[in-house]
Amino acid sequence: MTRQSFFGFALACAWAWTPLAWAAQPLPPATAVTLAPPLRWPDKPIASRAELDAYRHDTPPAASPLSAFSPAGQRRFLAGLVFGPRGLGGFSFDDLTYDLTREHAWNVLRLFGAEHYAAGLATRTRLRPADARVTTLNAAYDELVGASPEVSGKAAVAVYARAFAPAQARLRTLGDRDVELLLRAAGRLARIDPIQTRYLLDMQRDVAELERRRRLDRPHVDALYDALLAAHRPDQARALLAAHPILDRQPPPTLHDANIASDSASLWIARGGRDLWRQPFHLDADAQVVVLGSTGCHFSEAAARSIGADPLLRELFSKHAQWVAPAHDIVAFDALVSWNRAHPAQPLAVLHEDAGLPFVSRFATPTFYFLRQGRVVDTVVGWPGDAQRAALRAGLQKIGLLDATPAFRESP
Repeated sequence: MTRQSFFGFALACAWAWTPLAWAAQPLPPATAVTLAPPLRWPDKPIASRAELDAYRHDTPPAASPLSAFSPAGQRRFLAGLVFGPRGLGGFSFDDLTYDLTREHAWNVLRLFGAEHYAAGLATRTRLRPADARVTTLNAAYDELVGASPEVSGKAAVAVYARAFAPAQARLRTLGDRDVELLLRAAGRLARIDPIQTRYLLDMQRDVAELERRRRLDRPHVDALYDALLAAHRPDQARALLAAHPILDRQPPPTLHDANIASDSASLWIARGGRDLWRQPFHLDADAQVVVLGSTGCHFSEAAARSIGADPLLRELFSKHAQWVAPAHDIVAFDALVSWNRAHPAQPLAVLHEDAGLPFVSRFATPTFYFLRQGRVVDTVVGWPGDAQRAALRAGLQKIGLLDATPAFRESP
């Protein structure tokens, strides 16, 4: 599964939220109001693009939860849906959080049988106020979404420099939605390069402008909080959380840095409490396995469970493998702790910088790199099921950690 975080599936937060149930109530004629029609639901969750097209064709817009989106937001959300053999396989959280409240997001995701994801979304707390000014940056934002982060980081940087950087210079002349799009664009670039201060500074200016206009809401502050933590500024993230308790977030971890050369790989390690410790990551061992994983990837979770259920793989991975998450996963500290509690023999660490792994050009999780003295000898991508354990054994054989034997049989 390609790592996308708020661009794709993520684990829902472990707190319960019950959506409001709207029921049509008869009103006396004297009230003189027009009641919105009840929402129309498909007989079963929408499981394909054809079923989605049929639902949209047969459902009046006023009766569809999709109408809660802005036109551009609905278009982007629908374009980003991914369907697989079992139904919905992926979707973007982006416009769900910036366009909708949790109630509206729950209604939208209910169409696809994925409403449980709404509980963990940093959605709006109220509907977006009306703004008469024309939105001018939607086309540029569409282009940026198509270019980042995994398709081409360089293309995303170019789009931002051409369309968004000049707009940042005239921030106060823009409409509310364009200021929000500036913030969202800067947030995307900050995810590609969390240490680059330019995008973080742009986000801080955008949040300050929205606050000046009294348009600041939860997704805006949530995006800045993540960017601050990803840039290793936990004190500023903590101050932001204190100023905006609407975030519904736990305090950031304390970072214990170390004097490590900037061109050397290093990891953030969780050792208990709300602390992360930085330590070197040596890639020149005689033989080792580097596993790209993510707390937000159910394929990574399935791989860890499957390896843990195989006695031989469990022993070899415990001794010779290091699970690592992309640098931005530092924002998911509590999920990281939960992972390590669930998989003590395969703890997950977080990269200090993604550039620390020069052999990784694209972060797809899970991916298994089998290294011999720092050189990649074999690569296994994805986790379609337990049958993938055979590929892991083959990789271990290639780097000398497992004897090749015709008598080998798969462990139960």
